Amino acid sequence: MSKNVSLDPTIDAISSAGERKTKQSFVVNLLTGWNAGVFIALGGMLAIIVSQKVPSEWSGFMFAAVFPVGLIGILFMGGADLFTGDCMITPMAQYTKKVKTNETYRNWFLALGGNLIGSITWAWIVGFALLFGTTIGAAACVKAIAIAEAKIALVNADFVGGFMTMLFKGIICNFLVNFAIYQAIKSNNNLMAKVVNIWFPIMAFVAVGSEHVVANMFFLPIGIFSGANVTWSQAFICNFLPVLIGNMIGGYVFMGLNYWFTTGCNNIEETEKINHSDAKRIGLVLKQLIPLIIGGVILVLAYIIAPGGIAMILETGITPASGYARISFLEIPMLGNLMVTIIIPIVIIVYVIGISIILRIVFKKISIRI
Repeated sequence: MSKNVSLDPTIDAISSAGERKTKQSFVVNLLTGWNAGVFIALGGMLAIIVSQKVPSEWSGFMFAAVFPVGLIGILFMGGADLFTGDCMITPMAQYTKKVKTNETYRNWFLALGGNLIGSITWAWIVGFALLFGTTIGAAACVKAIAIAEAKIALVNADFVGGFMTMLFKGIICNFLVNFAIYQAIKSNNNLMAKVVNIWFPIMAFVAVGSEHVVANMFFLPIGIFSGANVTWSQAFICNFLPVLIGNMIGGYVFMGLNYWFTTGCNNIEETEKINHSDAKRIGLVLKQLIPLIIGGVILVLAYIIAPGGIAMILETGITPASGYARISFLEIPMLGNLMVTIIIPIVIIVYVIGISIILRIVFKKISIRI
């Protein structure tokens, strides 16, 4: 990076945060990813419970109003690495030449993998704790089932049309998520401003019905554990797949590249006295789409298609029905369908850890700068 070029203070803060994320060790990065998955799951858990304790006309509002506690926790507590935020934060360090592209990928792998493991873990805990009720007919349990079944319904009914709908919902969501993160960082040390700047964009993405892949990594498992007519392979293929792609576009393009371009940071390799034409600057921005495409393909294959395929194989012979995977220590069988509630998620977790180790090693040996 040229010493003659001064960065916009917010861009500098975001890119420095991205640089720090890439310096984490394997275990630390996986654990910070786990933490973020749990924080988002906490918001989802609270949203479901609270929304069922108010009159029906207030239910949707309360669901959206309390969900932001998860992202507030991530940004205030630290030690949590949310993949959807990393779609803007780590690439910003890449744009400003603070890290290489392969370092961005290494952060993405462990953030997404840790988020998935944390979300499933918390879904287990909530399920076993019976926080949504002791029967499948309890209000919160019914809500969890309805959310899970709705999240795979569109793609299940019309793969192409539903897929594109969910993808665009993902774009809207992660634009708003990173809008919140950008504003929170811009707020510096004003804590009240941070809360307000996080709260309303996150509340907005929930209220309008957009899709967040990490939140869904909690909503779909807890729906399954509550008795939803949803399989793990459907969760990965019908929801996580299109939503992940949409979230990456929303964070990387609509916030990251957008603000990198508009603050003039695309001239980072030049001195301040050099002014490029718009065509030149747009060319520099388009070049940065290459890492998004390559990283997206790797993430989709390794963290969505492969585990979804594993789940599909393990589900062979299982006929899903309402209540077939309900877990409750008060009912027999206590673990519902053992394959669905215990074995498949454990196999997925082991696979995610294994593929993360492999990709982390491979992309440590490969140096990429785009």
